[in-house]
Amino acid sequence: MQARLSIHVPDEAVHVHELGPRREFILGRDPQCDVVVHHHSISRRHASLSLDASEHWQLRDLGSKNATRVDGRPLSASHVLSHGAWFALGDVYVRFEHVDDAAQGASRTEQGRRRHSSMIWNTRLRHGTQAQKLIADLLRGIVDIAEAKRGFLLSTDRHGEWRVRACHAIGPEEISGRRFSGSRGAIERAISARRPVYLSDQRDQAWLQQQASVLDAGIRALLAIPLLRDGKVLGVVYADTDDAERVYTDLDAQLLDALVDHAGNVMSALELEASLAEVSALLQVGSDGASAELGPAPHWTGSQPALGRETRA
Repeated sequence: MQARLSIHVPDEAVHVHELGPRREFILGRDPQCDVVVHHHSISRRHASLSLDASEHWQLRDLGSKNATRVDGRPLSASHVLSHGAWFALGDVYVRFEHVDDAAQGASRTEQGRRRHSSMIWNTRLRHGTQAQKLIADLLRGIVDIAEAKRGFLLSTDRHGEWRVRACHAIGPEEISGRRFSGSRGAIERAISARRPVYLSDQRDQAWLQQQASVLDAGIRALLAIPLLRDGKVLGVVYADTDDAERVYTDLDAQLLDALVDHAGNVMSALELEASLAEVSALLQVGSDGASAELGPAPHWTGSQPALGRETRA
């Protein structure tokens, strides 16, 4: 019986692994494992999944340091996994699903559709020549590929202050003030770590459960992607959605990273940095990719002082 694992490593896109046609898989941090999970809480050989004589998938802990848990309880014996079951390897949550040929076919079709959509947006960015159009297309493309409900783009001005440069389906008054219902923490980590941050389920991050504004807004998936050039953070794009079914996978990360890379390649580093720094107006980006100036770009208020300046890794 074929199966699929969706591995939720904190801050990363969900890693999807298809199980089959073999009957046993070792999960762990060791590169020789069948399913490699890179996280400090994972043992080198952490757990195993195997098909028994009745074609049921059995989960077993292999003497790991931080345990294998189902429903919050450490496993002391083999456990039969049902479709849609969740289990934890250390601090990493994993979703288990049975899959058939029809489901795999539908998944491949959807991946093809999304790759085609990404190609179209990359083409638009590649032919962009004006800073305003580039910013609008970049934001709209990320929101579209991420299938998010709203998003915005931040960048620093010549004084090193963070400002909201463009927004889509969210008002500037909802972003710049303390009423922001998204995750400031994800934005700050994307900037300080110089890498994308993804969240696809509330169980991915304990810190999210303490963010009342995020929970009140019903946000179920979000991303924050830095705009980098020669190691310097020029800006960051944020998007989120209340769609409970949305999961950001390795494919999403691949498509979104390519889009951001194209934006950086359209102009030279100095031209892109100067364009972002000189833009003084906030852009409202429509669903058709058109943009309109709403007035001066508002300041972005971060919860950490380091957000106001470039943070060295």
